[in-house]
Amino acid sequence: MVDLLKQEMNKKNRIIFVGMVAFLFIVTILMAIIGKNTKTLDAWKLMNSLGGITTVITLLATIITTTRFAGVDSNKQIRENMAKHSKVTIFFSKVITILASYFILLAVAVITIIFMKYLIFPENALAGKVALELQWATLGNIAYFFIFESFVMMVIGFCKTWYSSIAFGVSLTFITEGIAGLFMIFIYVHRELIYNPFNFFFVEMQIQDGMKHMMTRLTLNKIIAGSIIYAIVFFVIAFIIFVYFRKFPTDDELIAKRNNKKAKKQKVTKLA
Repeated sequence: MVDLLKQEMNKKNRIIFVGMVAFLFIVTILMAIIGKNTKTLDAWKLMNSLGGITTVITLLATIITTTRFAGVDSNKQIRENMAKHSKVTIFFSKVITILASYFILLAVAVITIIFMKYLIFPENALAGKVALELQWATLGNIAYFFIFESFVMMVIGFCKTWYSSIAFGVSLTFITEGIAGLFMIFIYVHRELIYNPFNFFFVEMQIQDGMKHMMTRLTLNKIIAGSIIYAIVFFVIAFIIFVYFRKFPTDDELIAKRNNKKAKKQKVTKLA
């Protein structure tokens, strides 16, 4: 396991991650300053929206998840590791790396938000409702991370390159919200549909905006508990797919497969 973790956090990945941390730190500072100057943020809104950088954290976490679980380079590394390690060990080494990376990013964001609160909103103490909003916003981001990234791990396997996996992973944020929005049409008539899995992708939005429960028709406790339950379901399915079904083709195998398809098309064309 230690050897696998070292591979996951090799020099290249460490440099990329440090860049992500620096980017998040800068964006968090800029969002607070811009929010202050444009009067779109106050101390309460800064905490409630997690500094306005929830989308950035999701984007960075998704890039980490997709590049660990899909793409030619990832497949090649997995194929090499399968000679010495089980798929189960490989899977959990990737999960541990993703979790560690996410919580470091979240810690950087929270610490920077607190620093910016004291810097640009010194008149408001970090106590009472202001502190409570930061706690709820952080909890909401964690809950959303678990359900969304588990879902990404479950469906990302078919992507062949890093670029396609990142693009598809990012697009899933809009796809899941779009499907959830479609379900909203039917929830008002069919009450039981409030427990559909896509309804729980609104967990972070509902915590940031109390009125969102009118859309989800779920209490905060229900939507947090539900998002965690569905995250576990998605995670188990992702584990089963990774261990028992995925083949992890190498670049050479993909090229050979592509050439075989071209050869078959050429034969069909000649026969026609």
